[in-house]
Amino acid sequence: MPERLREVSAKLFGNRYRAEVLLALAVSDSRGVCLGDLAVSRSVASNVYQAPVQALVDAGLAVRVPREPGERRQWYRRSDDVELWRCLADLLGRLAEEAGAERVG
Repeated sequence: MPERLREVSAKLFGNRYRAEVLLALAVSDSRGVCLGDLAVSRSVASNVYQAPVQALVDAGLAVRVPREPGERRQWYRRSDDVELWRCLADLLGRLAEEAGAERVG
């Protein structure tokens, strides 16, 4: 992700990486988002996504998916508010395009 999107994310959402997490959740399939996989795809440490995703969980916008037996990765899904996530996907997609970022998904 270009630095510009992270700057916009910090100003708009109060965290440099929250827009990336929101966008990943907005375009994810029913399985959700694994923060480790997202981090690898963005060449950052996965811990940069912990605070943003926890804030989304606390706000009821995301849920932590219980791990399957033997699964080491932790997955998160967006809440069931389809209309909210549709609006967020549009907003975040536009922000990413304006910032020159490639879209996730």
